[in-house]
Amino acid sequence: MQTVFLVLLLIAAVVAANAVYARFNLVPVAFLQIGAGLLLSLIPLYQNFELEPEIFLFVIISVLMFNDGQNTSIRKLSRNFGTTLSLAVVLAMVTILIVGGTTHLLIPQFSLALALALGAIITPTDAVAVSSITTKVAVPGRVMDTLENESLFNDASGIVAFNLAIASLITGQFSVWHGIGNFFYVFVGGILVGLFLGYVIVAGRIMLINMRVDTPSVIVPYTLLTPFVVYFLAEGIGVSGILAVVATGLIHGIQSERLRLTTSRLQIVMTTTWSIVASILNGIVFVLLGVSLPSVISHLQQRDTGSVAVLIGLGILLYVLMTFVRFLWLRFDLARIRAWNNHEKTRNAFVVALSGVHGTITLAMAFSLPLTLNGAAFPYRNDIIFVAAVVILTSLLVPTIWLPLTLPKQVEKVTEAELATAKSEMVADAITRLQNSHSDNPTTSQVTMILEGQRALDGRPKRSQLTELFDQTYTIEQQTIDQMVAQGKVSDELAERYMQVASNTRLHNQRTFWQRFGLFFKFMVIGKWSRNQRARARRKELHQYKPRAGQTREQLTARKMEMWTQLRTVEQQPYAAVRQFLTSHTTPDNQQAIGIVRRAYDERHRRLSGNRDSQKDQNEMLIEAFQLEYNFIQSQIGTKKYSAELGNQLYEQISTDQLVYLQSVNAD
Repeated sequence: MQTVFLVLLLIAAVVAANAVYARFNLVPVAFLQIGAGLLLSLIPLYQNFELEPEIFLFVIISVLMFNDGQNTSIRKLSRNFGTTLSLAVVLAMVTILIVGGTTHLLIPQFSLALALALGAIITPTDAVAVSSITTKVAVPGRVMDTLENESLFNDASGIVAFNLAIASLITGQFSVWHGIGNFFYVFVGGILVGLFLGYVIVAGRIMLINMRVDTPSVIVPYTLLTPFVVYFLAEGIGVSGILAVVATGLIHGIQSERLRLTTSRLQIVMTTTWSIVASILNGIVFVLLGVSLPSVISHLQQRDTGSVAVLIGLGILLYVLMTFVRFLWLRFDLARIRAWNNHEKTRNAFVVALSGVHGTITLAMAFSLPLTLNGAAFPYRNDIIFVAAVVILTSLLVPTIWLPLTLPKQVEKVTEAELATAKSEMVADAITRLQNSHSDNPTTSQVTMILEGQRALDGRPKRSQLTELFDQTYTIEQQTIDQMVAQGKVSDELAERYMQVASNTRLHNQRTFWQRFGLFFKFMVIGKWSRNQRARARRKELHQYKPRAGQTREQLTARKMEMWTQLRTVEQQPYAAVRQFLTSHTTPDNQQAIGIVRRAYDERHRRLSGNRDSQKDQNEMLIEAFQLEYNFIQSQIGTKKYSAELGNQLYEQISTDQLVYLQSVNAD
C-alpha cells in the first residue's frame, strides 16, 4: 500500500509541474518536474525511496520507446537512413568509447567497464527534451527529423552497450570479439524479433477491427500491453527487448492507415491515452531525479567532501566532449544533412551538436544500475547517477540559452487570431445556409444555437465575466417569475419550485468551488430559514415527493407529473426572456461566455420540456451543418483565401466537434 501511495504522489508531482508549465512556459518542463521532485524529497517517506532497477527498463523505457516507434515517419526514416545509422549506431559507439576512456583516464577508480557503462548511459539523446526547449525557435526541418530519428535508435544502442558493460562488470571478463559478436546478436536479433512480433500483433488488432470488436475497452488495453509482451519475449530469448519494442512500434507506424479503419472515437481515445501515458512516464523520471538528488549528494559528501565538485566538473567536461565530437562528426560529413553551402552545413552541425539533449533514457538507465554487485553495494552507483544528472541539466541549459541566439524565432503558420476569424466565418456561413434551407423547421433554432456554441466556445472566457452573466440571467428569471406571480399566472408554490430549478442552473455552472459553495449556502441555509413554515413544508414535500396523508402511490405519481407539466409551462416565459437578454447583450468581447450560458439554458430547456421527438431531426441537421462547414473550407482553400495549414486545423476541429456533439446528443 505504501508503494502505491508513493507512486501516486509521483504522478501528482508530474501533473502539478505540467500544470505550472501550461501557464508559465518560460522554463523547460523538465526543470519544473525536477523541482517538484526536490519538494517531494522533503517528505520522510521518500528519503530512502528506491524502485527496482528492472522496473525502469520494463515499465518505463519499453513503453516510451514503443510510443516513439509508432509515431516515427517511416518515409522520413527511410530517406535519411544512412544519416540515422551513422549517428545512432556508429557515432553512439564512438562516443561511448571516448567518454569511457576519458573517464577511466581521469578517475582510475572507475574500472574500464564501469566507465564504459557511464558512457553508454550519457550518450543517448532525447527528442522529447529537444522539443521542449525549441518551441520558440525555428529549427530547420531536416535537422529536427535527424534528431528524432537519431534518438529512436541511439537509445537502443546505448542500452545494448550498457547491458554489455554491466555484464562485463559482473563477470569481470570482457573479450573484444565476443563483445562485438554479442552486440550484433543482441542488436540485430532484437530488431528481427520485434518485426516478427509487430506483424503478429498488428494482424491480431486488424482481425479484431474486422470482427467489429474495436471498442476502446478492448483495443486500448491491447495496445498498451504490446510493449510489455514484446519486451518480455525478446529478453527471454536473449536479444534486446528495447530494440524489439522499437521495431514493433515502427510496424504499427507502417500499418497506421489500416489500423485507422475504425471509429473516430477510438482514434481520439487512443491518441489521447498514449499522449497522457508518455507524458506521465517522462515526467516521473525527472521527478525521481529531483527526489533522488538530495540523497545522492548526501552519500557523496559523507564519503568525501570534494566528491561533488569533482563529479560536477567531470559531468560538464563529458558534455563538452560529446558536443564537440557530434559537431566534428557532422561538419566533416561522417553523417550528412543536406545543406546548400558550407555556412549552412556548419550551422546545421552546430545546431545538432547543441541539440544533443539528454533526458529520460539517460536517467532511466542510471537508475537501472544494480543495487548490489556480488552481494555488496554496487560501487560508485551514486557517482554515476550524479554525473548523469549533471550532464542532463547541462544539456538542457546550454541549448536553452544558445539556440535562441543562433536560430530565428519560431513563426506560427496559423495564428490564434486567424484561426478564430476563420472559424467564425465558417460557422456563420453554415448557419446562414441552414436557415435559408430550413426556415420553417423549429429544430433549426436548436441547431443554430449549437453551432453558435461551436464558435463561441473557442477560447477561454474570463471567470468573472461568466459568473456575472449567470447572475444576470438568474435575476431575469426571478423578475419574470415575480411578474407572473403578480399577474396571477403562477402560484407561490410553483414559483418557488421553479426558482429552485433556476438556482440549481446557476449553482451548477459557477466556475469556482467557493462560488458554488456560497450559492449553495445562501439558497439552502439562509433561504431555508428566511421562509415561513408553510413554504418550508411545501418545498420539503416537493423535494422528497412523500405521499400526503391518505394519498396512494398512483396519486403521488400523478401529482409529480402534474407538477412537471406546470413547470414546463412556466419555464417558457423566463427562458424566452433569458434568450432575448443574451442575444441583445452579445459583443465580440463576451461571445465565448455568452455561448456557454446559452448552451446551459438551451440544454435545461430541452430536458425540462421533455421534447425528444425532434432528436432525429436535430441529428440529421447537425450532420448537414458540419458538411456545410467542410464545403466552406474546401471552397476557401480552392480560392486561396485559406492556407492548407489553416484548412487542416479547421478540419481537425470540425471532426472533434462533430464527434463530441453527436455523441453527447445520442447519449441522452
